Amino acid sequence: MTPRPAAIGLVIVNYNTSQQVIDCLRSVRNEALAHIVVVDNASPKDDPDAIAAAFPQVTLIKHPQNVGFGEGCNIGVRWILANSQADFVLFLNPDTVIEANLVDRLLAPFAEPAIGITTPRITTMNEPHSLWYGGGYMSWFKGSARVPGYGQAADAPAALLERDVQFATGCAFMMRRSVLEQCGGFDHRFFMYEEDVELSLRVLAAGYRIRYVPAAVVRHIAQGSQGKEVQSLDMFSGKNPKLAFFVYYAARNRFITVFTHGNTRQRALFLLGFAAWFARAGLGWIKYQRTDAFKALFKGLKDFATMP
Repeated sequence: MTPRPAAIGLVIVNYNTSQQVIDCLRSVRNEALAHIVVVDNASPKDDPDAIAAAFPQVTLIKHPQNVGFGEGCNIGVRWILANSQADFVLFLNPDTVIEANLVDRLLAPFAEPAIGITTPRITTMNEPHSLWYGGGYMSWFKGSARVPGYGQAADAPAALLERDVQFATGCAFMMRRSVLEQCGGFDHRFFMYEEDVELSLRVLAAGYRIRYVPAAVVRHIAQGSQGKEVQSLDMFSGKNPKLAFFVYYAARNRFITVFTHGNTRQRALFLLGFAAWFARAGLGWIKYQRTDAFKALFKGLKDFATMP
């Protein structure tokens, strides 16, 4: 018997980004996707029905609450696992568009059973020659992932080198169904940010590999759901109007990641790095009188310390 072709499901989470989701879905319409699930996170300033109107074949799940990016993805994954025989699940941020043959190129490395995740090269939407993601690794000093070459040439030799990496960005990646079933999806505690770092570490700890595939290309706006006023700013800049939001989740979630997966030496290294980051960032917050950032930081640390 001829084996059936691999079936792929796609999950996208929407939060006030229906037009971006529609643009993303237009870019994937020639890809071999068995199921597409869009989870709307109770968007208060959006009409998610526009997505279903543009693409009637899409399964639109309207969740009554905003449960965050990671849990929104999990809702979509649970639907796919329960209602289909999909062998792989592709995750895309709403503010992305893909280049042709993304699915086939991400699928190819799964011929090796040890590959649990594949992830593409990602460029900046408005500057397609600028690299947003070209593979990454875990920095315990930072408590998060580092992406070598970020903001530099997207066609640099390192960016074009297919290889195993330690970190797959939640912006765009494909995951084997059996690995999802074994390792689970995103940790629901994270709500937003750093959940992809934690998932990557969990998949590696289970003995699987993460493969960076530069021939597969995605273009990404970055912070698309946060509005144009923050898209050109550093997350932790004193000028960022949503600084407190970013500080709270980055601090809390990095502590969760490190104290879940790190050993004693790695935790100590992170605490040293966190102190250095706080000293540097805090000067900028003082300059712009961002007391809200300090309050958000201490709330994040308190919430981490009191987590069950």
